[in-house]
Amino acid sequence: MRMRYVAIFATALLAATVTGCGGGSDRPTATHRVLAPQWQDVFDGTPELYAVVRPQAIKTDAIYGTFFRSLLRVAQAKTEMTGVTALEALEGCDEIVIGIRRDPAGGGRIMDDAAIVFRGVPASLDPAKMTDGSGAPLFRLVSERAKAPEYERVGTVDGRRGLAGSLFVLPERTWVVALGSARDRAREAFATPFGRPAPKSDPSALATVRLDAGTFVRGQRIEKSPAFGPLTRKLESLSFSLAPGKGGVIATLRYQDEDASAWAEMHAKRLLEELARIEGDSAGGPRRSPQPFALGWLKDAQVGHEGNALKVRLSVPARLLEELPNASPLDLAL
Repeated sequence: MRMRYVAIFATALLAATVTGCGGGSDRPTATHRVLAPQWQDVFDGTPELYAVVRPQAIKTDAIYGTFFRSLLRVAQAKTEMTGVTALEALEGCDEIVIGIRRDPAGGGRIMDDAAIVFRGVPASLDPAKMTDGSGAPLFRLVSERAKAPEYERVGTVDGRRGLAGSLFVLPERTWVVALGSARDRAREAFATPFGRPAPKSDPSALATVRLDAGTFVRGQRIEKSPAFGPLTRKLESLSFSLAPGKGGVIATLRYQDEDASAWAEMHAKRLLEELARIEGDSAGGPRRSPQPFALGWLKDAQVGHEGNALKVRLSVPARLLEELPNASPLDLAL
């Protein structure tokens, strides 16, 4: 009896399959999904410096909004550009992604391969209308038939020819500024998109930046420093994340193994205690006006390691944010 039920079930399943497939003329054909140009393809891996900034989220943040708007006013006052400027794109877009790669030839240079992505650029902005201080166009259209229209930088910077670069206009109001070697990579990637995923970053943060330790942190001067040298041993990367509201700044130091992160935790606690005792006025020197940059607030830092990662969370004082836009190098306690 059991075999009879099995045979009936198998026959019904086979009949349903044949019916679902239909005749030869009605058989569905495979579809090929055509990829549109996407900004992620300008990066062939995680750059040695990778930063993400979300201007709209920062401007509306209760803690950092005023500070960010002050920085924009300072930048606007110093810029010589007229018409549609990159500053307008920066202020009006939803997200800015910056990636800088190390020179593969090992020449020590890092700025000859860089890309800046503006996501959610206001629809009213047009790169063809961007001009310099004299009203001359900054970009010329190279090809409007390409999948991603390319605008090439024209003219000079301070009387000298600047680093070769182009601005690409992608779907969904996305601009990609590619400099140096990144421009050739962008041309190829946008013509034949690869569908690469975006490098990882904290989606809830107002801003994040990740630095490759071998490129930006290690060096004879830093490694021999009694204060910071111990933190660089077996260090792979260093990242900072700015949390909304009173979440503060989270520094994450990622090491090769957990032993290294545990040793770094002990040294970081001692270092922060010492820095917290530094006063705004230099010892023995002439007393100046009260300094907002005394580091006593570092004593409240939360330090701990999770696996091979050391995490340091700091709450940024409100007074520091108020005074920082007007600060000069002499105002810093360090």
